[in-house]
Amino acid sequence: MSAPEIGLLDNEEQALAAAEKLLRAGPPGPGAEAFADLTQQYARLLRHVRYLIKVSDRMQVEMNHLNDRLRESEQKYRSLFENVSIGIFIAQLDGRFVDVNPAMAQILGYKMPLEFLRAHTEDPLWPFLDDNERDRFLGTLAEHGAATHLQLRMMRRDGVPIWVEVNAHTCADAPAQGPIMAVEGMLSDITERKRILEELRYLATTDGLTELYNRRHFLELCERELLRSRRYRSEITLLMMDADHFKTINDTYGHNVGDETLRLIASVCRSQLREVDILGRLGGEEFAALLPQTGLPAGCEVAERLRNAIAQTTLPLGDGRTLRCTVSIGVCAFAAQKVTVGEMLKAADQALYAAKDKGRNQVSSLPEP
Repeated sequence: MSAPEIGLLDNEEQALAAAEKLLRAGPPGPGAEAFADLTQQYARLLRHVRYLIKVSDRMQVEMNHLNDRLRESEQKYRSLFENVSIGIFIAQLDGRFVDVNPAMAQILGYKMPLEFLRAHTEDPLWPFLDDNERDRFLGTLAEHGAATHLQLRMMRRDGVPIWVEVNAHTCADAPAQGPIMAVEGMLSDITERKRILEELRYLATTDGLTELYNRRHFLELCERELLRSRRYRSEITLLMMDADHFKTINDTYGHNVGDETLRLIASVCRSQLREVDILGRLGGEEFAALLPQTGLPAGCEVAERLRNAIAQTTLPLGDGRTLRCTVSIGVCAFAAQKVTVGEMLKAADQALYAAKDKGRNQVSSLPEP
C-alpha cells in the first residue's frame, strides 16, 4: 500500500522539503519565526494525513476480509438451504410463504421451490389442510413467538393429506423496518412416524383376534368412566359374558372355528351396543361391556338382547353345516358411590357364574348394593 500513499502525497512532501530547505539555507529575517512555525504545523498535519491513510488502508483490508467472509457465509447458508433434506421456509405473519428450499417443495409434491411458490400464490391457504390448521400455526406464533415440535396437517400437490412437524420463530424482517416481522422455520414430514405410532397404540390397546379393546385398556377406560359416574352421580352397569361350551367347540371343530366364534360374538356385541358403551375381551372366551348412565333394569334388558342376538346368529362352517353358539351373561349395577373396578368385576363374575349354574344361555344379575 506504500506506492499509492507516496503518489497521493507527492506534492505535499515536495512542498514540505522545499520549506525545510529554505529555513536551513536562508538567514534569519522578518517573518522567519512565523514561517518556521507554519512549516512545523504543516509537517504535523502531513504526519496526521499519513497516519489516517494507513488507518484507512487497514480498514479497507479488514472490510475486504469481512466481505469475503460474508460471501463465504452466504454461500454456505445457500448451500445448506438448498441441499438439506429437511424443509426450510421464510413466511410472513399472515402465513404467506415467501421462500422455501427444494426439500420443502419436494415434501409438498413439487420439484422446485418456484413451482411451490406459484401454487401457493394461486391458493394462499395451501399447503395447510384447512383454516383450522393454519390458524393453529399462526395462533401459536402470535402467542409464544415460536412454534416448537408443532404437529400440523398439510396437503400435498396430489391432494394426499400428510402430517408435518414445524419448528419456527418470528424475527425482524429488517432492522430499519421497525416492527415488521417474518417467520423462519423448518418442516419435516412425520406421516410415517405418525402411522407407526398409531399402529403401536392400536397394538397396545386392541385385542388382535376380535379387534375389541384388550383387557388392560378396557380396565383403563372403566377407571375413567367410573370416575365420571361418581362426579355426576350417575348409575353404571357392567356385563360379563362367557361363550358357552367353548372348549367343546374348539375340540370338535378346531381352533379356527373357535376363533371365528369369538369374532362372531364380538361383531354381534358391537352391533347391539351404543357408541358410548365400552366393550372388551378380557381373555379366552370372556368378554365384558361397561354401560355408562345405565341402571340395573336397563342393563338386564341390554344383556337379554345380546344373549338372544348371539343365540340367533349362525356361523357357516364351509361344508354346508352351520354352528350356533350361546353366551351366559352376568349383570351388576352401581349407583354413584365409591366402588372400584375390581369390585365391579368381582360382582359381575359372581352373576356370570349364577347364569352358568342355571344351565347356560342365561342372564343373571346381582341386586344393586
